[in-house]
Amino acid sequence: MKKWLLVCVAILVGCIAYRDLTTGTLPTSSNPLIVDETIGSLAYKTIKIKAGDTLLSIAEREQQGPLPVSIDTLIRDFEKLNPGTKANALQIGKVYKIPVYKK
Repeated sequence: MKKWLLVCVAILVGCIAYRDLTTGTLPTSSNPLIVDETIGSLAYKTIKIKAGDTLLSIAEREQQGPLPVSIDTLIRDFEKLNPGTKANALQIGKVYKIPVYKK
């Protein structure tokens, strides 16, 4: 009886380990906390900053390619959407409004 119980526990542990390694136990998201909104005529997405993100890299990722506006326009719009925040001082883990432009 003890051997049978030990085999069942081993199978259970194996199944749990397999599921954890193949699909994971927590849901993942490539872009956590993204919301589409607009202020006036300026569309934006609310995005949580991850390590290595810059304003330009986030904007290009959201545009899925190069920006249709100049970098100066991007910085001006970002600072308008996020009063008191400088574009070169993004902090990991904080949430910012990133402007999104039509192509």
